[in-house]
Amino acid sequence: MPYHLVAGVLVEPLGDVWVAYSPASGETAMLNNECAAMLEVLREAPRDSASVGATLCEDCGVPAEQLLPMLEAHWQLLVGGGFVRRCESDADRCPSA
Repeated sequence: MPYHLVAGVLVEPLGDVWVAYSPASGETAMLNNECAAMLEVLREAPRDSASVGATLCEDCGVPAEQLLPMLEAHWQLLVGGGFVRRCESDADRCPSA
């Protein structure tokens, strides 16, 4: 099932990490490079792990199969922080970013 970026999420670099603000939670969090990259990919359109992995592997040269376990581990953090939401079940219920 795909995920979509919550409207109004802001992501900015801060040294070796990224700072992200979620209007859904009203909080700011520090994110690693991988989480920030996932959010940037979701700015284009809602996507599932395989699609996010395929896009990121083009950028970093790492096979998508190696990225998928890492992506799966980060979704919970991004959902819990209010940065992304899971799409319900069909495209008309999943808003574009």
